[in-house]
Amino acid sequence: MYVCICNGYRESEIEQTARASGLSCPVAVYQVLGSGPCCGTCLPMAQDIINGVGNCSKTLREQEPLPLAAE
Repeated sequence: MYVCICNGYRESEIEQTARASGLSCPVAVYQVLGSGPCCGTCLPMAQDIINGVGNCSKTLREQEPLPLAAE
C-alpha cells in the first residue's frame, strides 16, 4: 500500500528501511529512502508503521546503560 503519494513510498519500503536503519523518525527514514516528506499528510501513518517495527519502544532513559571502558 502506498503511504506517501508525493514520493511514491510504500508501507513495505518504510518498514524495511526503519528496521534496517534503526531510525524512529519518519523524516529520517524518508531521507534514507532518497527524499524528505513534501506535504506531510503521510507522516502520522509512517510514524505508526515505524512504531510497529519497535524502534520507538524504549526511550533513552529506559535503555540499558553502556558499560564503562576498562582502564
